[in-house]
Amino acid sequence: MHPPDFGSGLKKRGSDADVVRGQHANRLSEFVLINVAGKSKVKVKDGTGNEAIYCLNRPHTGVYLPNMVWKEMYDFSPDSVLLVLASTHYDPDEYIRDYRDFENEIQALAE
Repeated sequence: MHPPDFGSGLKKRGSDADVVRGQHANRLSEFVLINVAGKSKVKVKDGTGNEAIYCLNRPHTGVYLPNMVWKEMYDFSPDSVLLVLASTHYDPDEYIRDYRDFENEIQALAE
């Protein structure tokens, strides 16, 4: 098995502390998130009741997010720069933006 080729990326700069970004899942794309400056948190849900929260506060440490996980980025420090590396180019059709729809797709995959 080969690791994904993270050939696409973007930076999210300085959001207000109360802003929540993400709030979606991706059918195909995998991601690596790295706070290259400042800090933020990432909540990851698998659609079956499990969730984890990661604090990104070191520029040499990131978190890998496989496809088909729900992600929410929040609690951004004023100096936060979040680097998002993606395994695919942006395709709006592979995004799931409603959590209930995400849960339904996870359940269908398990059947």
